[in-house]
Amino acid sequence: MTLTQLESFLVLAQRLSFTQAAEDLFISQPALSRMISALEQELGLQLFYRSSRNVSLTPAGRAFAQECPRILEACRAGVDAAQLAQRGFRGQITVGILRDTFDASAVKLHHQMAEKYPQIHLSFQELSHSDLIRSLMAGEVDAIINTGETLPPDDVESIVLHRDRQCAVVPARSPLARMRSLRMEDLREENFVVMSRTSSLPGYGLVWKMAADAGFIPKVAAEANYVPSLLMMVACGIGVSTLTENLEYLSQRMVSFIPLVGVPLSCHAFSWRRDSQNPSLPFLLDVVRKNLVQGGKQPVGTAY
Repeated sequence: MTLTQLESFLVLAQRLSFTQAAEDLFISQPALSRMISALEQELGLQLFYRSSRNVSLTPAGRAFAQECPRILEACRAGVDAAQLAQRGFRGQITVGILRDTFDASAVKLHHQMAEKYPQIHLSFQELSHSDLIRSLMAGEVDAIINTGETLPPDDVESIVLHRDRQCAVVPARSPLARMRSLRMEDLREENFVVMSRTSSLPGYGLVWKMAADAGFIPKVAAEANYVPSLLMMVACGIGVSTLTENLEYLSQRMVSFIPLVGVPLSCHAFSWRRDSQNPSLPFLLDVVRKNLVQGGKQPVGTAY
């Protein structure tokens, strides 16, 4: 049963004349007769009484004529939805975000997508730093909003949304909390609380790299799986740590974020796979480029 058959049936049901209906449909009368016969055979119903002088609807034909407009409307709506989905205007996008943080850029992205592309459903999946990258490369999410170094460009493209300063995170009662800025070498004698390898391999590695560049090996006193628990350990005086300045809001003023000079700024980036087959992704990227990139508002390069 095709849309053409249904539309032809309705015209004939209204005209009750094969000649007039064929003229309205711009087809020949024999072609219309064959189409109606094929429809009746497929449905196993007689829809019309035919004679040499007139055509009339059977009881089955009258019942079908009452339902046919709704069937046509549903079919057309389904076709329109499929066309929108194929072109990407309707669909589903999943973006990975860092767990245990409030990402303002994700909120802005959600609002902008809802306004501009209401038929594209945007959802977020909370993941650890390490799982963000793994899920993106495995195709489990369509894109990620990531903090740290931008990903290698072989299979991934990234848009830097803004850059954040790295900070030394110290107990509020520590003498270091009175400093306006610190260098990594100032932390040489301190114990460190770091993110675990499993929860944030990039974050774990960054501490070791910054310490190595400053000429020492960090004395790791404890590892945390979540940023809030890391901040709690620092507040308890177990050690110091390093985080980006955008996480200071989690500290409840029980630790101090002191800017680290002489270390690279951290990228806050939106990343996606080049080989993504999601037709809705280009619309998301357009929103990201036009609404989330803070060009010229954030410092770029290395802070000294």
